[in-house]
Amino acid sequence: MSPAGLAVLALMRAKGYIEGTISNHYSSQYKPYPIVDNPKYTTKDVSVVSVLLNPPEIFQQCLRTWLDNNPKEIVLVTIFDYYQKVRAALQSYNLTNDERAMIKVYHLEEGIYGQRLQHALGFEMATGDIMAVVDDQILWSPATLVHMLACFEDANVGAAGGPLGVYIPPERRNPDVITSWEVAGTKFLFGGRGGGTAYFVADKWTWCLAGCTWLARTHIFQDPEFLNSFTWEQWSGKLLNSGGDNFITRYLHQHNWIAAVQYDEAATVWRTVKSTNTMERNTLQSYWKFLCQVPQTFRHPYVLYGTCNRLLRVPLLIVHLAAWVHAGYHHPKLTLAYLAYNIWKQQAGYKKFFAAYPYMLTPGNILAAIACDYSPLFIGVWGLCTLSTDDWVHGDGNTAKKQPGVVIQNPQDLVKPVPGMDQAHGGRLVDTATQTESTPEPDEANEEQTLLFLKPLLSVDSSPDASENEDYKHEK
Repeated sequence: MSPAGLAVLALMRAKGYIEGTISNHYSSQYKPYPIVDNPKYTTKDVSVVSVLLNPPEIFQQCLRTWLDNNPKEIVLVTIFDYYQKVRAALQSYNLTNDERAMIKVYHLEEGIYGQRLQHALGFEMATGDIMAVVDDQILWSPATLVHMLACFEDANVGAAGGPLGVYIPPERRNPDVITSWEVAGTKFLFGGRGGGTAYFVADKWTWCLAGCTWLARTHIFQDPEFLNSFTWEQWSGKLLNSGGDNFITRYLHQHNWIAAVQYDEAATVWRTVKSTNTMERNTLQSYWKFLCQVPQTFRHPYVLYGTCNRLLRVPLLIVHLAAWVHAGYHHPKLTLAYLAYNIWKQQAGYKKFFAAYPYMLTPGNILAAIACDYSPLFIGVWGLCTLSTDDWVHGDGNTAKKQPGVVIQNPQDLVKPVPGMDQAHGGRLVDTATQTESTPEPDEANEEQTLLFLKPLLSVDSSPDASENEDYKHEK
């Protein structure tokens, strides 16, 4: 009887133990950035930037939490097709005149679609020294901005991300209402800060500032070099639309900025449950590019190991699964004993999870939580098989919908570049601009590639005596 299966299981166990020991060693040394008495930046130095299509149901609640953090402005960027829906949503919200004056809405020219193009436009329109980039389904804690701004007391910090929690609406906190998908999504993000702080302590490192919410120095992302690279990144010859947060983190490391990790409970932001498939695909693409494009990845052996280990996760999981099958066939009693030991080790984690979410405790949801823990193999294989796909998911929970990558429907209508960047529209309207993205010199294989231009066409009337129908001006 071959002992190969048991040997592989033993090696995998040793690998996990060593990784856990090292992670605990570093993460135990982590300390969040402290709040100082006289900070360099206050919330009034912050431009909140959010891209959206059709505002989700929770958007009004999210917007309220952003406003309650008292930023300088909120910049919303949509596309032409959804302008009317965004306008109607904002008009229906219970906002004061001062709050409406803080909200500035822009959209891409008709026929142009792309999440990265929306973000690029938002970056350019931000006027605060610090940007807070946030998804349209993210709820902030009352002091999120105050605690995140503490990171920027360090002049070497270019951007910062914080802790993320799952928000379950009160009406869904019922075992008869909550779905297995929501349970799995919640379990996916449950379990504490883990290796995120370990790698930051080891080498001031993080692989991704999660797109849910991150703060950054505005001037970094208004640099034409960045905007050009950001909107023209490719994979397998195709322009990438999703994965912007991964690109941004790589860009920061390449330019020797620190991407800070501020794991302070008071800075927590909350998200609804949505698809993780797009994240897996973007993660695989990004980790490969870290090895190929970011020399700083090789600076610390722990970071290099973590990068390679993540890329090899699917092959290692396949080997691990094969080892279980092999060991079970040749040594069934020992394998069953080892399986029982693993179940005993893991039950504490499940008890902690269901103690935090008692309304999820049903037999079906227990299976969903277990399935989530063993889903990386299937999600990873799916990610590998769809690396060249660039759909991105927009929406929350069961309303999530796929959106296309970069699309140009009417290239003849694209805005032509103009010499001046700013065009005043008079009155008390927010200034808008005709903006052109710098474009790379085409290589021989892409001589016919269409150039993309962006044009913000909306501005918010901040005049207190504006009529309801004139709150939002459409300038062309």
